[in-house]
Amino acid sequence: MTEDADLGHFCCDELAEAVSPDTTASLIEHDSGLILLNLGEREEEGETGLVLATIRFCPFCGTEIQTDEDIEAALGGVEETFN
Repeated sequence: MTEDADLGHFCCDELAEAVSPDTTASLIEHDSGLILLNLGEREEEGETGLVLATIRFCPFCGTEIQTDEDIEAALGGVEETFN
């Protein structure tokens, strides 16, 4: 993550209060270190899963909280666990 947005140090109080490890929350702190926007559930082939989107900028103050490189690195780590 960017220096100012290390997961232990959110850019603003609003983001710190909104982010949760709970998968039903709107903003999720994933184990990979990414902050993800929960877009809801999707059912496909009888299985239900979450639709998650990465975000680069804080929705509250506009600060860049994760770069494209941060996202790619974290997603690479997630993909490796499924291969």
